[in-house]
Amino acid sequence: MFSGGLDSTAMLVRLLEETNDELRVHHIRMANKEGREGAEQAAVARIVAWCRERYRPFRYSESALDFSALEAIPIDYLCIAFVACQVAIDTPGCNRIAVAALARDTDIENRSARQRRVFDTLHECYRARRLGESDVQWIYPVYHSTKAELAARLPRQLVDLTWSCRRPLHESNGTFRPCGTCKACLARQGV
Repeated sequence: MFSGGLDSTAMLVRLLEETNDELRVHHIRMANKEGREGAEQAAVARIVAWCRERYRPFRYSESALDFSALEAIPIDYLCIAFVACQVAIDTPGCNRIAVAALARDTDIENRSARQRRVFDTLHECYRARRLGESDVQWIYPVYHSTKAELAARLPRQLVDLTWSCRRPLHESNGTFRPCGTCKACLARQGV
């Protein structure tokens, strides 16, 4: 699962460099009242193009979830579990889902367990119809890394293409600027 952020970009590069696995890279355009989907989509497009020019081939797909009419912001990791199940079912032979969670992320152990329970429940419904692989593992290729370590491992040009802000400021020329105050911006300081 690919967001265009630093963590998922480092995960993508690691999988491209260190494995021979056939990769399906999937991005979810998730619209909500934060308004970050445009900035994320632009980053994803730039990063996918950059990686395709420099690494081995990979399959890219995207889907969309639009919660912009709702006041509540949906829980991202649950939305990711839902879409990951759809992608796994849609990808013949898929037996692993890679997620760019970090050990230092807030409440990561509990979040990952809840995410996996949602996925497993959905996957069980598909398996009842004999769809998908019987066992799909979740892997966390960058789990023990810090943001600084991820950034140091990537070419600076690629780091600069990533997007992390949860509440981007929309510029009059149609571009975006990080807010500098959200949790994601603060986590990225000094990178």
